[in-house]
Amino acid sequence: MGTSIMKSSVISVIMLAAVLLPACSELQEEKVPTEATISVHGKGFADASSANFHAAYVRNANYDLTLCQSCHAKDYSGGTTGQSCNTCHSKPNGPENCTTCHGSVNAAPPNDLVGNSATTIRGVGAHQKHLLGGTLGAPVPCGTCHVVPATVTAAGHIDATANAEVRFDSTSALFAVGSSYDAAGTSCSNTYCHGNFQGGNGNKIVTWANADPAAVVACGTCHGDVTKATKKEKAYPVTGHTFALVTSDCSTCHADVINANLDIINPSKHINGRIN
Repeated sequence: MGTSIMKSSVISVIMLAAVLLPACSELQEEKVPTEATISVHGKGFADASSANFHAAYVRNANYDLTLCQSCHAKDYSGGTTGQSCNTCHSKPNGPENCTTCHGSVNAAPPNDLVGNSATTIRGVGAHQKHLLGGTLGAPVPCGTCHVVPATVTAAGHIDATANAEVRFDSTSALFAVGSSYDAAGTSCSNTYCHGNFQGGNGNKIVTWANADPAAVVACGTCHGDVTKATKKEKAYPVTGHTFALVTSDCSTCHADVINANLDIINPSKHINGRIN
């Protein structure tokens, strides 16, 4: 009798298991995590082409990086997540490096805050031409035209103003009294580097996001007369050189700056706030 009951119980358990196992299998399949559930941020958070890319998330949060630090640690090394932001953001200060939001190889655009790279866009403009310098002049530091914040959270860095504030550094050799910037027209006027100096062409207005940047710096635009025929005539200042003959070479008096072919041989002495 006892043996029969035991056999009956075993058979019942087997039958019950046969009924429940498919249900358990289905339950386990439902618990397999999807990409969306693996990441607390959702699908596409690490995909630059996704609308849910984390750069857009941070921008929409007004660049509040404390949201990242709450899980990834103050230094972004991983924190409770174990995922370091510094793996991708490998430059000094990690995600707080200036180039994270604007610039690329340096802190100046391109790219601007929304990824624009065309120089005709106001957020890009002539940033690289100024910051890197070139054949005509020495590099112009960011601090010449902007207040450079010490940190991401420094006062005035991220504020309600739509565009970056421009202010000319009065201690810079490139500053000239009366220099101004028109935010609406993205244009500078009365600046030393574009003609407001002894012998220069005075209150020249230049557009920051110029469609033809070469025309802005053509010989004769800052001093001289760009409409003249030869390079020497174009470069010869209209005012301040009345004592000299127009046939004189610039290199006669400015040999450290220019050669007899009117090539700038030392850009650092061409536009530096001094007469060399």
